[in-house]
Amino acid sequence: MLSVIIPIYNTAAYLCRCIDAVLSNEGIDMEIILVDDGSTDDSPALCDQYATRDTRIKVLHAPNGGPATAKNRGLALATGDYVAMIDSDDEVKGDMFVKLVQLAREQDADVVCCHYEERYDDGCIRQLKYTHRQYTYNRKEALHEFLAKGLIHTQCWTKIYRRSLLVAHGIQNEGGLMTDEDFLFNMEVLARAERVCVCDEPLYIYSMRSQSLSKDYYRAHLDAYIDNRLLHFKVMNDLVARYSPENKDDALYNCMYYSNELLGRIACVPEAFSSVKTRGVMRQMRCHLPYILRRHRSFGFSLPGALLLLLPTALYMRYRHKCCYQ
Repeated sequence: MLSVIIPIYNTAAYLCRCIDAVLSNEGIDMEIILVDDGSTDDSPALCDQYATRDTRIKVLHAPNGGPATAKNRGLALATGDYVAMIDSDDEVKGDMFVKLVQLAREQDADVVCCHYEERYDDGCIRQLKYTHRQYTYNRKEALHEFLAKGLIHTQCWTKIYRRSLLVAHGIQNEGGLMTDEDFLFNMEVLARAERVCVCDEPLYIYSMRSQSLSKDYYRAHLDAYIDNRLLHFKVMNDLVARYSPENKDDALYNCMYYSNELLGRIACVPEAFSSVKTRGVMRQMRCHLPYILRRHRSFGFSLPGALLLLLPTALYMRYRHKCCYQ
């Protein structure tokens, strides 16, 4: 059986579309766990209405604790052999779970992943590159695809997980986090998974809403955003060292890629240009400058742009700020 966990916070305008899309996946044994995370709109009532109409649907109303905490509450109720966690303003395609569960059973996989497409507020759909093929990886190969930005994506909603693996290792979402929680969860899982499959086709529709929960979170909570990213690096390096040292280079790539992204976020908040945390991120990148110079294009740098990391931190951040607003 598959347990589909849907954390919900004030998404009444999209919720029916989301639940109906999950229900359209016919031919598999399934339970749907709706976790109302303290919603103040019509979401709680809609959840209860669906539960009265379909016995496969369970509803939990809980105080607001954020998406990571809501997912953990759903995991505690799950009884399926595999679990999925999707966002309540998104949509799965009618064959997503059918294909992922079938592949999981055929390959006895701990994790099965898929690709996704993006839907914007105006209804336009953007499809990303995909191969339309299936792949099976061992732990080292899966971590490479995940850490090096390959065929295994960061988001939990592109995956189903063997529940017994999560239970055996006590794997949960890092409660209270608003960013990086999906990376941390998947890192914990993939470091312990023996077999991971990828169905590389867009089976999930991600809503690029201008007012989504995480939109511009970093502007108002930059310190927490930086702390979460530093936790991302620490957990990743600790798990790679313990479970798969062969992926050390992949972890370095991931660290440099997301450090550069982090500097781009900081560049939007001038008061943080000279902070201790910003200087720490810059210091880490300078320590690996030869590595960055060798692979600068994959990190989004031009060669001169990478060399500018040698500038004093505040001056470099002013340069990044200017680039953002040109």
